[in-house]
Amino acid sequence: MMSHTGTELQSFHNRYQSEQDCMEALIAMKWPSGFICPRCNHTGCSRLSSRRIPLFECGRCKHQTSALVGTIFEGTRLPLLKWFIALDLFLLPDGISATRLCQVIDVTYKTAWLMLHKIRHAALYFDARELLYGDVKVNSDQYGRNPSRCTVSHPHASAVVAGCTVDEAGEPQQVIIRLVPQSRGTDKKAARRDLTAFIDEHVDRLSSDVGLFPQAFRLYTPLRNVVREAWKSLTSTYGALELKHLQAYLSEYTGRRWLRLSETEESMGQKLLKMCVTVPRISYRQLIARQCNPSLAAVA
Repeated sequence: MMSHTGTELQSFHNRYQSEQDCMEALIAMKWPSGFICPRCNHTGCSRLSSRRIPLFECGRCKHQTSALVGTIFEGTRLPLLKWFIALDLFLLPDGISATRLCQVIDVTYKTAWLMLHKIRHAALYFDARELLYGDVKVNSDQYGRNPSRCTVSHPHASAVVAGCTVDEAGEPQQVIIRLVPQSRGTDKKAARRDLTAFIDEHVDRLSSDVGLFPQAFRLYTPLRNVVREAWKSLTSTYGALELKHLQAYLSEYTGRRWLRLSETEESMGQKLLKMCVTVPRISYRQLIARQCNPSLAAVA
């Protein structure tokens, strides 16, 4: 039995009331213009609905597939309803911890942890491919400083490069935060080559005016505030985070922030679902084998 508070899932239950609702939403997201065979690109098919997860058989090559293949949901034994609840709660202003999620949808902690990390994997995948353009600011900063003591570093703070687009008022819109390799410690900071690598990977140079702020004492303040807000938000929900998975959590924060800033509540969920359907499956072993400190280039 799933336990939850009414306010957390009220909007969810207005959209998805059954396993069938979730499956049809997934099929529509997987093939928005109708079925396309992944093997021969034929568009004709037969739907085989005798199983819990419907199969689609190509009318030409007879290849069978499902809407879950090639997504983060592939191979799951959980009801899609639980996955969709997890997606909905993932979009809460400060996200949701695995400890809380396992209580809400009645699964083990390990299962809840894996579900959330698969969703983060989708967010990281898309975050790494987004390009900033227009009026862009780039800071050399540290994640993990106490926001109320900005001049005091911390032995477990991590050097980051943060970039954003800004509106006419100078406020950050889309934000990307990238960890700098081997950068945890009080005296660690991003070098100029790290800022250059960030710009090469995440900024559309041809359509951007880039403001670079490489000095810790002279950063673009609104962007620095976003990094501090990320620290406060992630700490309040997850506590201390391992460096091994920190980049995924940072991408979760920036991705959710951008969705909440630019999308309606319903379209946020649709866009997150699209990410999860587009990104190939990742196994538990692959998740736990992530390098502790990937290079800026390796993130993409």
